[in-house]
Amino acid sequence: MNRWRRRGARSLGVFNELRRIRKRRKALKRANPHHMNSEQITTALRSLRGYREGKWQRINLDNKYWVCDKIEFQRVVDANTIDEKKYIVDKFDCDNFAFAFKAQVAMQYNLNNVGLVIDHSGGHAYCVVVFSNSSAQLFEPQNDRWVHQGESKSYTFEEGIVII
Repeated sequence: MNRWRRRGARSLGVFNELRRIRKRRKALKRANPHHMNSEQITTALRSLRGYREGKWQRINLDNKYWVCDKIEFQRVVDANTIDEKKYIVDKFDCDNFAFAFKAQVAMQYNLNNVGLVIDHSGGHAYCVVVFSNSSAQLFEPQNDRWVHQGESKSYTFEEGIVII
């Protein structure tokens, strides 16, 4: 009897994984990426309240950025699995979630519009996403939530490093 239960649980896991893959492919087909240059990324980041270039260090990883609109990117967020990972203090914490989300979006969707925010003023790491309309928004990959500057101490967004 236990053998049948184990098989049932295993097949349910496989079914969920297949559903996730199918959802990811739909998001990929619908994404219609546009490209932006480094100056346009700067303009988008300046749209964020609290982003002043004197207090922020920015590290550009690319010369050309592939971006999409927020509606298309929300499909990417809905299909990602980073938020299912367990938080482990000093092992898989906020910076690891942010790095993993940035990497997953790049690997699975060929979009490099996600930046890693190391917020010295808030003592936290999270992401910034740049959209095709030259706007940007802060994103918390630990719980797949769009956040706003100042909504809590963690998202002070006054001084730090943006790696994009």
